[in-house]
Amino acid sequence: MELRKFIKQLGRYQKGATNETEKAIIEAWYDSYDAGNEKQALPAEELERVRNAMHAKISGSINTPVRSMWFSYRIAASILLLCCSAALIYFLRNPATIVPETYTTLSTHNGEIRKLTLPDSSVVWLNAQSRVRIPSNFDKTIRQVYLDEGEAYFEVKHNVHKPFRVITAPLQVQVLGTSFNINAYHSLPHVKITVVTGKVGVSKGTKLLSFLAPGQELSYMTDNGTFEQKKVDAGQSQSWKDGDTYLNRVKFEELSLVFKNLYGLTLKAGSKRVHDYLFTLRIKRNTPATETLKLISAIHNAHFRKEGTNVIIY
Repeated sequence: MELRKFIKQLGRYQKGATNETEKAIIEAWYDSYDAGNEKQALPAEELERVRNAMHAKISGSINTPVRSMWFSYRIAASILLLCCSAALIYFLRNPATIVPETYTTLSTHNGEIRKLTLPDSSVVWLNAQSRVRIPSNFDKTIRQVYLDEGEAYFEVKHNVHKPFRVITAPLQVQVLGTSFNINAYHSLPHVKITVVTGKVGVSKGTKLLSFLAPGQELSYMTDNGTFEQKKVDAGQSQSWKDGDTYLNRVKFEELSLVFKNLYGLTLKAGSKRVHDYLFTLRIKRNTPATETLKLISAIHNAHFRKEGTNVIIY
C-alpha cells in the first residue's frame, strides 16, 4: 500500500469514517504488534470494552483507556517510521551524486624531458620516466600536485595566502615560493629533496622531518624511515633539465636508472664486485650511449658487452 494512502486511512479511522474493509485492515495491522511489549497489561474485559467502543464509533463519550493512549502513540510513531522508511528508500534508489576529483596527468618516456606551466604560473620540469598529477581544484584553496613517480624540478610562484604542496609517497613537501628538486623513483631506495632557492618543509604524515634551506638536501630511506640531511651543490641536482646529469658516488642501481632514462638500455652488473662499485661522473644527454659506456667502464677499469637492450658491465 502507498504510504500516503495508508496515512489517510489512519486519519479516517480515528474519526470513525472508515468502511468495514479499511477498518479490518487497520485493526489487523494494529493487532500485529505483540501485546507483551506493552508496559501495562489490560484485563480482557477492558480490551473488549475498548474494541466495542471503537466499533460503535463512539468518540469522547467514555473515559479514554490506556490502550487508546498507546494506540495513538503507536499511530504517530508508525507514521513517523513509515515516512523515514520512505525517505530512506528514496535516497537509496536515488543516491546523491558525488563528483569525483579529476586530474590532469603529465608523464614522460625514456630520453624525454617535459616542461609544464601550472595555472598559478609555477613551472614543473619532469625528468624521464616520471609522472605528475594536478587536481582540478588546484589553486582554489591550496596549490597541490602529486609526483607519483620519478624526478621533477619545481619553480614555485610565491603566494603567501596559498601554500604550494607536493605529495610524493611517503613524503609531503610544502613551500610558499621557492625552487627545489625531488627525486622519487620507485626503483631507488630513497627519496631526495634538494633546495635551490627559498625554504622547504618536509614531513611524513603529521610529523615534520626538517626545514631545508638553499643548498641543503634531505635523503629519506623508504625501507626503514630514516633520513639524513647534508649540504650539496644545488645547481647539479637540477642540471638534468639542461642536459647534464651529475652522479656523485652513486650505487650501481642509480647509475643503471639514469642510463636507462637517457638511452632506454638496461645496465647489468656482471659480478658482485661491479655491483658494489660507486660511480662519480657527468653524463651529457647528447653523448652517444657507446661513448658513455666507455666512460663508465674506464672509472673502474671494467669492460662491457651488449646483449639486445641489456648492457653487461664486467
